[in-house]
Amino acid sequence: MDKTIFNFLKEYSNDEHISFHMPGHKSRRDIFARYGYGDFLNDIIKYDVTEFPGADALYSPKSVLRNVMENYADLYGVRNTELLVNGSSAGIMAAVLATVPIGGKLILGRNSHHSAYSALRLGGINPVYVQPEIEPSYNLSAEISPYALEDACRANPDASAVLVTSPNYCGMLSDIAILADTAHEYGMTLIVDQAHGAHLKFFDYDAKSLRDSGAFVPHISHAAETLGADIVINSTHKTLLSFTESAILNICTDSVNIDAVSEALRMLQTTSPSYLLMTSLDINEKIMRSNGTDIIKSWKEDLDYFYKNAAKISGLTVVQGGGERGTGGADDECFPLYRYREGPDVTKINISMAGLGVSGERLEKELRYKGIVSEMIHGDYLLLMSGAGNKRSDYERLLTALSEIAESYGVGHSTRRARSFDAPVPETSDVPTEAELVPLYEADGRVLFDPIITYPPGTPVACPGEIMSLELISYIQELLAEGDRISGVDDEGMIKVGATP
Repeated sequence: MDKTIFNFLKEYSNDEHISFHMPGHKSRRDIFARYGYGDFLNDIIKYDVTEFPGADALYSPKSVLRNVMENYADLYGVRNTELLVNGSSAGIMAAVLATVPIGGKLILGRNSHHSAYSALRLGGINPVYVQPEIEPSYNLSAEISPYALEDACRANPDASAVLVTSPNYCGMLSDIAILADTAHEYGMTLIVDQAHGAHLKFFDYDAKSLRDSGAFVPHISHAAETLGADIVINSTHKTLLSFTESAILNICTDSVNIDAVSEALRMLQTTSPSYLLMTSLDINEKIMRSNGTDIIKSWKEDLDYFYKNAAKISGLTVVQGGGERGTGGADDECFPLYRYREGPDVTKINISMAGLGVSGERLEKELRYKGIVSEMIHGDYLLLMSGAGNKRSDYERLLTALSEIAESYGVGHSTRRARSFDAPVPETSDVPTEAELVPLYEADGRVLFDPIITYPPGTPVACPGEIMSLELISYIQELLAEGDRISGVDDEGMIKVGATP
């Protein structure tokens, strides 16, 4: 009981570790000092203020906070930006509640974040779930197929909005341009949870053209803001330079009622917003505007260096590439441009040594022993999140560690797979309005009330309104037996299902 958060963080900060996990600044003071913001970190206690005359108010921003919002809107090329101090979670909930009426319908991917299911509860909203495809080469949850979205929209023309996660936690991207066209064809608003892709807008610009011309020059587009989405939520803290829990919500099109989004945020966000978080958002915008070209150029070069050298490590599998998605069949006439484009978001480094008999858990521990902290284990794969704060030396140290691990293990095999994506897909019913607790093992045939979610990545094994089956119950029990962290199953093995009439 003597060891608290402060004690832990004090010890952690004294370790000479390399961060390949959130946040994007990687806890490095030098990147802020390099661009003229070292005093903010040195005098951080002075910046912990509250709303008073001159400091503006987030509930009704009119001066300094409004300027930050307008600067972000200009930077991302959108109609309006809202500042988020309760993370992207608040932004996702606000976007849903502002676009779907009480009792209405929302079409959403089954890989949606926990906050999406909270929005369903708050708004009495009925979900229509769309199952993401599986990336076949690596057995990773990939994208929302436009074919699947077309089917869902056609079957539910009374739905008001579509919620898509792109990129997902592992960096897999959906074809937002085609999904936007499909949603708009049926009169629906497209909301994109781009929490893991705040950097995509900057990666979409060709660094050389930007440097030579002094203006943003579009390259290959992955950012939802430029691909037709109506609302896009970005966690700038995950890959860029703002502090944890800070984020932005971008309103991109005229079809969205800005006042409705702002009102929803006033209900969801704190009445005492952190000026430390909002100042970090301000600083992040200023740095990316003035120095983003150099940051992204170095980031791209470092990633290219890593991927080229990682390919030389025997026994190491690295998720890269994609290729044409179409098959040339008749269905491709509906979406002739549907493809993976350049594959997943390259800033998310997914690696595996399953071919050497090394599980994801073992690989994570081996790297941690060598002072490298990763983001997430998913089956045989390990996710390492790069960010704006990483240096070339981080990638060099990672490559050295991976080479040493590969050399220390002989040729073997792994029977483990990416379990999160092997889960059975249940049948669906209406979301219950009242709940009762039942033992997991007795839940066969019952309709789920709360989502059952593995952490990380924070996406569901089973969603509200889905019908529990023996196969699904066995799968969840297996995860629990292996020590996975699961939300929705309490310490007594009870889950919430719809109450019996």
